[in-house]
Amino acid sequence: MADRLRFDTGARYGAALVGVLFAGYLNIATDFSAFIQASNYAGSLGTDVPLVNVVQFLTIVGLYVASFSIMPVDGARRVAAVTLACTVLFTWATLGIERGTGSIVHPVEFWQFVLNQGFITLVVGLGGWFIVRGRRFGWIAFLVVFVPPIVGSALDIAAVTSGTYTLLIEGTVVVCGLAAAWLGALVDGAVARLARDRRGRPASVPA
Repeated sequence: MADRLRFDTGARYGAALVGVLFAGYLNIATDFSAFIQASNYAGSLGTDVPLVNVVQFLTIVGLYVASFSIMPVDGARRVAAVTLACTVLFTWATLGIERGTGSIVHPVEFWQFVLNQGFITLVVGLGGWFIVRGRRFGWIAFLVVFVPPIVGSALDIAAVTSGTYTLLIEGTVVVCGLAAAWLGALVDGAVARLARDRRGRPASVPA
């Protein structure tokens, strides 16, 4: 009789990894402008695209929550990652709607930076991943979250086409996210090895 499939530690880790990557892709690839526009016109637009945006947004939130929740780590880390994802995403959605309706305007550059979709995607995806993985010194790699807004500003100045902008921002988020995840692991691993070497080194005898 064939062995039954078990949702063990390895399976949970793999499923969580795939879930976070998929949620991150949807987070950066989905265009929520139709929902903001509908909010601006008090829902008077004759289209179902805003409703689709809402479903997409809730799907993204659900994917992050489910992915972080099934990670094979202690409950405190999972709760912290889920809290980060929900807080950042719902705050981003609220501020985005307020900015789209004109309630929030100045300073323009600040809101363009902090509400940048690539920035938010990395803050949630990478930040949650670092939390559940228990990163310590590896958090230095979290600085890559500032790259997408900088790239986006440069592309705006260059007046590239919308298609080029989308592809470059998506590529930037993917490359930065994967590179930062590996860098964080490498940094923590190097620090751990250094600490073990120091503990194993015999104490020096004074002359």
